[in-house]
Amino acid sequence: MKKIGLLLLPFLFLNCSPTGKIITNDNEKIMIGQATKSDLEESPFNSWYTTGFNDYKPNDEVVNQLKDKVTNITVTIFMGTWCEDSQNHVPHFYKVLEACQFKDRGITLIAMDKNKTTPEQFEKGQNITNVPTFIFYEKGVEINRIVESPIISIEQDMLDILSGKNYTPNYSK
Repeated sequence: MKKIGLLLLPFLFLNCSPTGKIITNDNEKIMIGQATKSDLEESPFNSWYTTGFNDYKPNDEVVNQLKDKVTNITVTIFMGTWCEDSQNHVPHFYKVLEACQFKDRGITLIAMDKNKTTPEQFEKGQNITNVPTFIFYEKGVEINRIVESPIISIEQDMLDILSGKNYTPNYSK
């Protein structure tokens, strides 16, 4: 029994390491590649993520309208841990999703370098010009996206997109 426990010990720590790769760029640690919300909750990213998440108060009325609209969507987020807009809006986005009781398994988080690229080329064919970019999909088809910053607020822009309202993201002209 003791031998089995020792054999399993290394596997207990697999979830403790970040999913995204952390590199140092200009004396700043940044994450690149596919990541998770849990990665953002770890140092050094938790210094901005946790505060942004905890301090954000989504509009309850809008969140209540969103709850039944998020059930059949998936979202891909392209962000830069080095980017102030990503540091501001990504925690707010996760806060809105939590308020909607949206499961994180419907989220793909891609952390990009300062050239807005990833070693795996996740951005290829995605037309990522600014970060963060939140791309909303229904049945695998892109519905719309929020680019760099919301027009009104994360939750209102999400509601507009998921309600099929005419929504034009930043930088689309």
